[in-house]
Amino acid sequence: ELGIVGGSEIAAYAASKGGVVQLTKAMAIDHVGDGIRVNCVAPGPVSTPLLEGIINSSSNAEQERQSIVSKTLLKRLARPEEIANVIVFMASDESSYMTGAVVVVDGGWTAH
Repeated sequence: ELGIVGGSEIAAYAASKGGVVQLTKAMAIDHVGDGIRVNCVAPGPVSTPLLEGIINSSSNAEQERQSIVSKTLLKRLARPEEIANVIVFMASDESSYMTGAVVVVDGGWTAH
């Protein structure tokens, strides 16, 4: 979701995510005539080895975890399969009217 909202001390990372959002929109425009749909997913915090490593390397891992999950309305990390399910939908014919879309899957992080 850092392509949608900013964050402190992560300007380069957030800028790269914002670039993905704009690339998605530009590619959707450029390839609509080719019958190619282009969309992207903007996930919130997901329980992956990378994020778990960041949390566990903190001097207070439980406090770090709570700091992250408290920013989501659902008060938890996403499971990788929850993000994958959205991607499967986007790759299916069920999403045939979607192109140039950014699907935010962040447990409500960006809702407030």
